[in-house]
Parts: sequence; structure tokens; C-alpha cells
Amino acid sequence: HVKTSSGINFFQNSLYVLVARLSGFPVLLQIHSGRFESFYHASSAPVRAWIRSTLCRANRVAVLSKSWGARVGALVPKARIRVVPNGLAQDELERLASDGSARTSQVLFLGTGRDDLNRDKGLEDLFEVLPDLWRAHPQSRWVLAGLADPNATFATLLGKGISVQGSDSRVRCLGVLDSRMKEDLLLGSTILALPSYFENMPNVLLEAMASGLGVVATKVGAIPEMLGEQGGILCRPGDRFALSQALGKLLSSPELAASQGKRNLETVSACYTMEVVEGALETLYREILGIPLEKPNATLLEGVGAPSGSVLRPNVPPQDPTVARP
Repeated sequence: HVKTSSGINFFQNSLYVLVARLSGFPVLLQIHSGRFESFYHASSAPVRAWIRSTLCRANRVAVLSKSWGARVGALVPKARIRVVPNGLAQDELERLASDGSARTSQVLFLGTGRDDLNRDKGLEDLFEVLPDLWRAHPQSRWVLAGLADPNATFATLLGKGISVQGSDSRVRCLGVLDSRMKEDLLLGSTILALPSYFENMPNVLLEAMASGLGVVATKVGAIPEMLGEQGGILCRPGDRFALSQALGKLLSSPELAASQGKRNLETVSACYTMEVVEGALETLYREILGIPLEKPNATLLEGVGAPSGSVLRPNVPPQDPTVARP
């Protein structure tokens, strides 16, 4: 079982796949990269051929969502692709559970601690829309966390006319958080802002869904599949007007944010738990080895391009989009 990303990481792992296959071992290759498609297209023709041969050499290729399965399958039609999502453990779900009593009208952005990656997560777009929203919604509070340099962010926001100092400040700028601080912020917020340019299946979105948050995000990676039509408001990456409108809509309608949060919690509990992940992996291992399941598990995911009946469908909400098989 080889996990891989893109770039140098993929080339390293492709050698593991080659050696394993030459040694007679079956291989499950699992892709965890929101940039895999762009990595493929940016590569030279010989490198693209190597990528295709690696994916075809693996007995199965696991991706995080049906939408990514369709896109990877379009690049490498002969790859045998299956879906294994990310998931949260039961103790995480319990820690993130909330009755909503501690929530305020608070928008949360969670970055990575690196400027370049935070730009990819749309932080600069959020900088541009925040001042007008801050003034139009005086009840709102904002937390920008995971910043590489909180002091520099203070300076940027001050330059845009936002007061970020003092005990009554409605904007907080924080650096990298430990897990306890992150969970406290999730439990105290009502809206997650995730205006990313690149994602696959972001764990921060799973955590926000498990916390019952409403969501404003972009139509990238598995995000539309995770949120469906009722779990959030989606916009195109870089569309600052749509981003502002979406955040304003949720800030003006706490009931809508709460409704999204309720749906998101139900979705995580049904489709994105470690029980689902472990069941899907067990099915894949047995499929590769030709060992039948001892008993059917109705939570297992059907893989993209899977033979009919080989893996069972999950109990996904009916509003989730159906992606055509490659």
C-alpha cells in the first residue's frame, strides 16, 4: 500500500511501486494530492508516460472522491480506480460535537502556517472582502489562524481600515494552532471560509462539518461532492464578488448557517468516518487478493470503474452530485 502525492514525492513512490511489482507483490497506490492533475499536465511527454505506466502498473489506484476518480481516470483510462475517502475517528467526532450554545457569529479561516500555501487557500481574496463585510455586519467576528506572520496580517488589515487591536476587537490574527486551540475555534465559530484554489479532500473541511459549521468554499477538488447542494455556498476560485456575497448571505442568515451545519454533521457521520475508510480499504485489499468479503458492509464505497457489485455504495445524501464514470 503506497501513498503518494505529486512532484518529487510521486517519482519516489513510483519506484516503490515498480520494485514491489517486480518482486511479485500486488500494489494499492493511493493518491493524496489536489495538484495531481496540474502536475500531470505540466510534465513533459516522457514523464506523463511514466505517470501513466505507474498508475496502470498498480493493481488498484485509490483516490479520495468520485470527482477525482473521474479526472484521474480521464488522464489514465486503463487505471483501475477506486474511491477511499478521508475520515474522522470516533474520538474526533465526539470532541467536535457541539450543542451550539457557545457559538457566536464568527467566520473562521484556518491556514497552514506558510505564506505560499495560504495564498493557495485564498487568504488574499479573503483580505479583500473582509473590510466591507466587517463594516456591513457589526455583529460578526473573524478569526484568521494558521498565519505565517500574524503581525504582518495585522498591518495589512489596519491599512484597510479595520481595527484589530484591543479587547473589543472583532478580528483575531493567529499563528499555527495546536489541536486543542483549533478544536476550540471550530466549536466557537459558525462559518468556515475556505476560498482555496487547490484542494483534494481537505481535513479542515471534514472537521468543520463535524463541528456543525456552515461553509463558504470554492468549487475545487472533492469540496462540491462533500458539501452537496445544501452543505455550503460554493463559488469559483478567485471570484471575490461571489465570495463576499456568499459570506454576507450566511452572516445575514444564522438559520441558513445552522441548517448547513446540521446537514454537514449528518454527512460526516454517515460517509466520512474511520469505519467507512477501514471498510473501504478492507474491501480493496480483498479485491486485489481475490478474497471475498466475509459479510457485506453497506457503508463501503463503490469505486470509479469498479465491476458491477464488487463494492457496495455508501449511504450518501441524495443531493450529492453523481459523477460520470471514466
